Amino acid sequence: MRSLKLRLIPALLLLLLSALALPGESTPALAAPRLIVVVVIDQFRADYLTRFRAQFGPDGFNRLLREGANFTSCFYSYANTETAPGHATLATGTTPDRHGIAANDWYDLDKGHEVEAVEDENHPLVGGSYDITGVSPQNLMTTTLADELRLATNGEAKVFGAALKDRAAVLSTGRTANGAYWYDWNGGTFITSTYYRDDLPTWVAQFNQQRSAASYYGKEWKSGERLFATLSTESGQPDRNFFRRFAYTPYGNDVVVDFALELMEREGLGADEVTDFLFVGFSSNDMAGHQWGPDSDEVADMTLRTDVQVARLLRALDERLGAGNYWFVVSGDHGVARTLAQARARGIPAKNVDLTAAMRSLNEALRTRWGEGDWFLSQAGLVFNRETLKKYNVSLAEAAHFASGILLNTPGVLGYVAGDEVRVDRETAQAVRHSTYSGRVPDIQVVLEPFALVNREQGGTTHGSPHSYDTHVPLIFFGPAFRPGIYREQVSPIDLAPTLAAALGINPPARATGKVLTQALRRPRARPRAPAAPK
Repeated sequence: MRSLKLRLIPALLLLLLSALALPGESTPALAAPRLIVVVVIDQFRADYLTRFRAQFGPDGFNRLLREGANFTSCFYSYANTETAPGHATLATGTTPDRHGIAANDWYDLDKGHEVEAVEDENHPLVGGSYDITGVSPQNLMTTTLADELRLATNGEAKVFGAALKDRAAVLSTGRTANGAYWYDWNGGTFITSTYYRDDLPTWVAQFNQQRSAASYYGKEWKSGERLFATLSTESGQPDRNFFRRFAYTPYGNDVVVDFALELMEREGLGADEVTDFLFVGFSSNDMAGHQWGPDSDEVADMTLRTDVQVARLLRALDERLGAGNYWFVVSGDHGVARTLAQARARGIPAKNVDLTAAMRSLNEALRTRWGEGDWFLSQAGLVFNRETLKKYNVSLAEAAHFASGILLNTPGVLGYVAGDEVRVDRETAQAVRHSTYSGRVPDIQVVLEPFALVNREQGGTTHGSPHSYDTHVPLIFFGPAFRPGIYREQVSPIDLAPTLAAALGINPPARATGKVLTQALRRPRARPRAPAAPK
């Protein structure tokens, strides 16, 4: 039997705080939940909740907005708004300069090539076939909320993550998770790595045989009368292209919900008095957003279907655990810019940054100034070739200063940060600093003008800027520990983990810098005094 009862912690807090409580109010139930579910929707802008609210059903987002604590002004404070940093930030309660996940990938000077945020050659994939050597949370430099929950319960709390993306499932759960599962882009199944276990559990193998992405084969993705994509192939059988296209449809999120509910059942999450933790990552929103942009019918349709998927999760939790026995949190890892065409159609002079032309100009200028050679190891990340610098006896600071001055003449470039040299305003510079972790950032960190995009004249869009359309995300806490209402003060995703830790009465993540959103927490109250007995 699991001996340590996390429910005792809030009960002790109740006794300690009762002397300070206000009289005349009943005491809310503050017992720790049987399960905490954190849902992070990839590329989900905060304004989607208001833009599409009239079209949502009553039991998904609208239920959370009615009954939850909704922080409407939640902004990331760093510049490199990508998937891996976003999930790590939500989980650790701090920014990339402290948790270490500065980007989705970066150039590793020691290894001599680009590495992904969760890449780990020492922990090969289990059950997978796509092109990465292995996966683990080794690059995460601090604990997560889920890690602290495991520590507080002597490892008795069960912690799992499920998402289409490996970096979402891995970074959101941390170093001590019981398991993390993600999508095999070539096979359409759920996989893991040897960091967690040496083989797939029997139930996962059975799920992959019966209810993986292949079970959705032949379905079409429609919104109204318009056909956006068909998942059928000419061969009549699923192939690798099918499994990749699948992730761009709402069915990608559907299969994650299928898997998460199966995981809850098979791993016994919420089955006893010790609080468990489940991360669920919706990644298909990001795929559709990149392809079609936030003002598209496809993204509108995806958002409405996400509402149905959230309702499905809530309904299942009500049925399995009972309303009031779980906490449910929703946020996003980043937002997204409009496509160039969408911005221009609304009168915004959005610029296209021609990276190929810019790099050609940079290389020509460097060769003219110092000599022939390969000046950059990574063009996308602007990492200088140390051998070329050494050959011409050029310091990194000198080369970065020269190259950055040329970049400032590139249409769409707002400024840059290169070491100690800063050519942006103070607030933007601070946002870049919050994204900087030694050895994991480019030598020149370029900041684009609002709505400027790199190589997007032909369509599509992206994120990764310090501008509000990329940094503004939802933050909603739902459950008996949280006061329903709309909270308009500005907060940050780094506040999620410390707030949940405070509500549980456990330590926040080790390097957390976020604040506890006490205004949304139900405070323990003293019970009304009984009238004195007559003498």
